[in-house]
Amino acid sequence: MKLEHIKNLLQISCNFNTSTISHSFSIGVDDTLTVKCLKDTFILEVTSSENQLIEYYTTVDEAAEALHKRIHASNLN
Repeated sequence: MKLEHIKNLLQISCNFNTSTISHSFSIGVDDTLTVKCLKDTFILEVTSSENQLIEYYTTVDEAAEALHKRIHASNLN
């Protein structure tokens, strides 16, 4: 998935942050990353299904770059 596409999806979530829109990304066989913009904020929450680790990002660019790296790192394995 291209970085620009990830940014667009995340921007949509933040544009409609009065509701809850989430996006899920499969990372390898065992992990899914779920991303949502916290309601009434512009903070993106990324949750890993594998270890329930939650990360927060304050910009779309920062979150998109982190997701892009995780997605493409799993494709190298």
